[in-house]
Amino acid sequence: MIKRTDNAQAEQARRLRIKTQEQRLAKLAVEGAGLSPWEADELVEVVKEVFFAEPQNQPLRSGQMFYECVETSEGAGKPLRECRLARVVLTLHDPGDINEANKSGADGLRRHCILRLTEEAREQGGLLSQEDLARLLHCDVRTIRRDVRAFREIQIIVATRGQQKDIGPGVSHRGVAIRHWIDGDDTPEVARKINHSLAAVERYIQAFARVVFLAQHKFDCFATALTMGISVAGVKTYLEVLAEHRNSPGFKRRLQELEIIGGKFFEAEDFQKGGPSPRANARNAWRQP
Repeated sequence: MIKRTDNAQAEQARRLRIKTQEQRLAKLAVEGAGLSPWEADELVEVVKEVFFAEPQNQPLRSGQMFYECVETSEGAGKPLRECRLARVVLTLHDPGDINEANKSGADGLRRHCILRLTEEAREQGGLLSQEDLARLLHCDVRTIRRDVRAFREIQIIVATRGQQKDIGPGVSHRGVAIRHWIDGDDTPEVARKINHSLAAVERYIQAFARVVFLAQHKFDCFATALTMGISVAGVKTYLEVLAEHRNSPGFKRRLQELEIIGGKFFEAEDFQKGGPSPRANARNAWRQP
């Protein structure tokens, strides 16, 4: 068996990152308009901010697709033919997937995708079934069931239609990660406990901190979504986690740290843009979880 070196894996990841819509636009700006690479990157950010700051206006990225699934409001026992369907955007392939595959192999990548797909669907008002996941990930339903059981063993409930009654803010992978962190675990320990990458755990906590910071400054869901460049449903997910843990001793211990993380992010954004208010800053957080 041929084993790739770390350098080869890094080069493969770099080549995949280049094949993005943002990189294509920047390359066209350099070649067609004579902009410098720095100016082209700035142009990309301005285009995203002006045209796609509101989440509902964001176009499909490379690797995304539309998919119809059952609405979250439909009961698990209702016949499928009688259920209302939601059209959702799912990310089948993400530039970071290559790193997950290199780190965790095919099984780890599939489980990583299961969490991403089910959370994306739920935040857009839909629930995927295990059959949907098997179809999307090109495997059989038994494999999906085995993965769902593995997640349950580490207290993560996969947001599928069959698990509808068990779904809550504290049992999603984001909710579980934040709960462990609030309870005092550092990010490497959280990543180990929920079998996630350190980068993913840090991303969840940073997004949670930004939502907490904006909530403390009286931003509503829509203003928070617009500022952070995420969906309103994504903001509501973090607010549900906040409501669940607001009165816990761990949250009170972490509150100052959350405010520092959130405040530093928006101070950095203001410095880059020269703007006085976090409300205007949807730029570098565009389409982040």
